[in-house]
Amino acid sequence: MKRLFNRLLLVALALAVAATVLLWRRAARLTEERDRFRMNSTALLSDVKRMQIDSATMALDAKALRLTIDEYKEFRAKDAETIERLGVKIKNLEAAARQEVEVKAPIDAAIRDTLIIRDTVPLLRQKVEMVTPYIQLTGLIENKRLKGDIKVPVTLNQAVWVEYKGWWFWKRVKAIHQSISSDNPYVEVKYSEYIRIR
Repeated sequence: MKRLFNRLLLVALALAVAATVLLWRRAARLTEERDRFRMNSTALLSDVKRMQIDSATMALDAKALRLTIDEYKEFRAKDAETIERLGVKIKNLEAAARQEVEVKAPIDAAIRDTLIIRDTVPLLRQKVEMVTPYIQLTGLIENKRLKGDIKVPVTLNQAVWVEYKGWWFWKRVKAIHQSISSDNPYVEVKYSEYIRIR
């Protein structure tokens, strides 16, 4: 009888330990989900910080979102389709970033007369040209229309960094930031998004 009671007590203890482990794992997963949703809410509600680094470099700092693959497919379906068309499987995706850039530059170009030869016939036309390190504009004025090319070279540099909260051993991720800078003073980053996939 005593042996049976000991076995029942041992089985009850094993069940209690298993239940505790399962509940502890569930609590850890719920805590992680809560922190992720809190980070996402903060990222969506926070303002984008714009900085002028020097006369030619504009920068933008925004917080990152953390989504699961299913959430990414649901909320960013168009982006997911584009990524799949590139030949990348969404299940292999670790992060996705998107920037919206606007170019707004003043044009101050000189108009000069130029000679064009078409079918061995020389034609006098007006030429517009503006070449700076940030804008290259060339064009011809024909039939009261300006036809040509404009080129605005720009390099976007992106840095992703983590902001921690807590002390030495108890550090947790508070937010994931992305900082984007443009080397062209006429190019403004209007919007930026960085999504980490779990």
